[in-house]
Amino acid sequence: MKHSQNNQNISYVPILGLTLGDPAGIGPEIACKALADKRVQSRVIIIGDATAIEDACRHYTPAMDVHVLFDCSDFQNNKINVLDMAILKPGSFEPGKVQKSCGFASFKYIEKSIELALAKKIDAVVTNPINKEAMHLAGFDYPGHTEIFAERCGIKDFSMLFLLKNVGVAHVTTHCSLRNAIKLVKTDRVVATIKLLNTAMTELGITQPRLAVGGLNPHAGENGLFGDEEINEIIPAIDICQKAGINVSGPYPPDTIFMRAFKGEFDGIAAMLHDHGFVALK
Repeated sequence: MKHSQNNQNISYVPILGLTLGDPAGIGPEIACKALADKRVQSRVIIIGDATAIEDACRHYTPAMDVHVLFDCSDFQNNKINVLDMAILKPGSFEPGKVQKSCGFASFKYIEKSIELALAKKIDAVVTNPINKEAMHLAGFDYPGHTEIFAERCGIKDFSMLFLLKNVGVAHVTTHCSLRNAIKLVKTDRVVATIKLLNTAMTELGITQPRLAVGGLNPHAGENGLFGDEEINEIIPAIDICQKAGINVSGPYPPDTIFMRAFKGEFDGIAAMLHDHGFVALK
């Protein structure tokens, strides 16, 4: 495996925007505890409601001071910096409950983080957990973070990328019913995922990443015995990508492909289903 050289200025400390997530969830606790950890070397700005962070800090990190800012340039070291969205009033929501107001707030935090990143006021975004039910109650019908980012950035082809032990995993389908997921496994969608995975792994520093494609059916269909999606949709996608110069092979049975990757055979995997990839990773 060959890694490319990083020519960036190593003295620069990036500014990260950390969305609060659902205020009634674990986001405030995670944010406060993480920023109190001395291993965090980046400049991190929480994007959320200051009242929620101040309350969490009183419980979990009382030794840390909260600095409320209204512009990213006002960052202060050795403090928990919060870009106050001022959406929720103190005491207006109940922790641990699904609430429309919290779903609305969590969406607005994400929206603001994207706005700041596109304006180059922050270098990257880190997201805390959201509650999809609460967000839907607020009228935002998105399966998750990924779709929000893609829409706001005008991106058509996109996928989540998970990286574990130097193995990247991208999913052809994620948050939908199993019945609908099977219908979505089409050649063009598989091709798009493989290409995205190849680009991502290359940008992470791997020259000519070795990619593997997982099958949809048990035993990757067993030559049509257990399903024909591999023959009709997945193999044609692999052929297209191979002809485009991508080092990709498969389809391989989903129950063994991850073991092979973590033993060093592959740098990345394109998984057909949410649970194929996430069960293995999580």
